[in-house]
Amino acid sequence: MISKIAYLLATGQIYNPKKVLALTFSVNAAFKIKKELSENLPHLLEVENSNKFKVSDKLFVSNYHGFCRHILKTYGYLLHSNLQEIDLIKSVDDSKTEEITRIFNISYDAACVFSAYSDAIKNVNRQYLNDSFNQYTDGIIRVFLDKRHISFNGIIALTLKIFIKYPEVLQFYQDYFPVIIVDEFQDTNILSWNLLRTLVSDKSQLVFIGDSLQRIYGFIGAIPDLMIEAEQRFSMERISLENNYRFMKNPQMLQLDKNIRLNAENSFKPAIHKNADVPLILAVNQLNEAELIIQKINDLLSTDHEKTSKIAILTRGGATNRNTCKILDVFNQKNISYFYGLFNEDSPEYLEFHQKCSSLLTEQLRIEFKISQKSIKSFYSKVKEFVDINRKPTFTSLLNLLDVFLFKVLPIYSFLSIEDKLLLIRDTFDNKNLKQNMEHISEDIIVSTIHGAKGLEWDYVFMPDMEKYSMPNWHGLCGNCNYKSNCELKIESTNNKKFLEELSVFYVGVTRARKQIFFSASKERLKADGNPQQTNLSCMLGLPGITLIK
Repeated sequence: MISKIAYLLATGQIYNPKKVLALTFSVNAAFKIKKELSENLPHLLEVENSNKFKVSDKLFVSNYHGFCRHILKTYGYLLHSNLQEIDLIKSVDDSKTEEITRIFNISYDAACVFSAYSDAIKNVNRQYLNDSFNQYTDGIIRVFLDKRHISFNGIIALTLKIFIKYPEVLQFYQDYFPVIIVDEFQDTNILSWNLLRTLVSDKSQLVFIGDSLQRIYGFIGAIPDLMIEAEQRFSMERISLENNYRFMKNPQMLQLDKNIRLNAENSFKPAIHKNADVPLILAVNQLNEAELIIQKINDLLSTDHEKTSKIAILTRGGATNRNTCKILDVFNQKNISYFYGLFNEDSPEYLEFHQKCSSLLTEQLRIEFKISQKSIKSFYSKVKEFVDINRKPTFTSLLNLLDVFLFKVLPIYSFLSIEDKLLLIRDTFDNKNLKQNMEHISEDIIVSTIHGAKGLEWDYVFMPDMEKYSMPNWHGLCGNCNYKSNCELKIESTNNKKFLEELSVFYVGVTRARKQIFFSASKERLKADGNPQQTNLSCMLGLPGITLIK
C-alpha cells in the first residue's frame, strides 16, 4: 500500500491540491498506516528535507467513520446545525432499543426504526436498507441530533445523505480524491460499501486491498464475496500477492499458511504438495491440558534470554466457556500473571465501559476543547473513579488498556494534528476498540478470543481446546455436522460455506503468531453443565496439509 502511494506521488499522478483517499476498516489500522506513511514516504520519494514533508498535504488517511466525521464537520450544517460541533455530540448505540426509548423519551415502536436498521446492516439486508434509508436518516436528524446525540451508523448514513441530497458536495469530493485506496476491504459492511460506491466516479482510480480468508466479522455485517462483487462492478484487475514475507524465515509457519490457503481456494480437493509440521499438546483432560500449556509457556519464557517474548492464548469461545475457564483457574492457582482479554463485544460491561469513556470525553471537551497531557490525565482520572466505584474484572482490564492507549500508544502519534488525535480517541471508544491495544500491555501472557486478536501479533500463540464443539463450536460447524462421531470432516456442497467461515477464524488465529503456533487439546472436554465428556480432535487439525507433532 505504501509503495503504491509512493509510486502515484513520485510519478506526478496526484496534482495539487488533490489528494489520495486511503480508507481502512478500523481506526487503529488507519493511524498505523498514517504513521508508516509519515516514516517511509519521505525516503521513498527522496525528499531532501523530510521535516517539511507532511502526509496530510498529499493524503487523507482514515477509517470510514473518521472520513465521514470530517465531512459532517464541514457540510453537516446542511442537515442540522449541531453537526458543526460533531466532536461535542454524544454517541448512542442505535441497536439498543430500550436505551433509545429512555434517552429520547420515545415509544418502543419508534425506537425500533433505528434498531431494525442496525440489524439490517449486520444481516446485509440491502433491500431493507434502501427502502428505510430516508426514514432512518430523518429520524437521526429529528430525534438524535436535536438532543445532541448521534449513532455510529448515523455518521456514515448522514454523510451518504449529504452526497445524495447535495450532488455538488459529492462532485467536489470525487474531484478532490481522484485515487481511492481501501485496506482491509474484506471487512467492509454494507453501509460503508454504499458510501464507497457513491464516492466512486467514472474517473476514479481504485485500489482495494483485502484477504477474503480473513473475513471473520460476518456476524457484524462484513459482506460475503465483496472482493468478487467489487471486481465485477468496477471492472477491476485482480492482483494476487504470491510472496509471504512475514514467514519468509520460518519455513514451517510459511508452509502452514500456504496450506490453509490452499484449503480455502479448493476445499473439495486442495492442491497440497507438502505438509506443515505443527506442535500439538494432547492431554487426558482439561486440567492436564491447562497444566501442560503453562509448562510450555514457562519453557518458552525461561529460554528467552532477552526477556522480550510475548505469548497469547487465543480461544474460539469467550469467558463463559468452561474449558477456557479451567486454564484461567490454573493460572490463578499458580499465581501466574496474565492479561484478561476475553472480551465479548456485545457484553453489557464491555459496551458500558466504552460508552462511559465516550460520554466523559464529550463532557470534558465541552468544558475545554483541547487534547493535552493535563486534559488526558484529567479524563483518565474520571474513568478510574468510575471503575473504582464499579469494581468488575472486565472494567479493570479495560482500564488497563485505556492506560496503555492514552499514555503509551497515543504518544507514538505525536505528529498528528489535534483533530486527528481527537478522532483517534473518539473512534476508539465509539468503535469499542480498546482491545486493539492488547499487544502493548506489559504482561508477558495475554488471554483473548481470536476475534479480539485480529490485527494483532505475538511471538508465540497457543490455540487451546482444539476439540469438537470448541473449535469449531456448535453454532459454527459442529451443530449440523454429519461427521461428529469421528470428526473426519468431508467437504460437501451442504457444509462448504460453514467450513470456509470456520477456516477463516482458524486462519486468523494461526497467523497471530510471529514465530510459532501451538495447538492443544484434551481427550475429555467439559460440557456447559460442567460434566466431563469424551471428545475428538478438531476437524481443523485434520485438514490436508497439516502434520501434528505430539
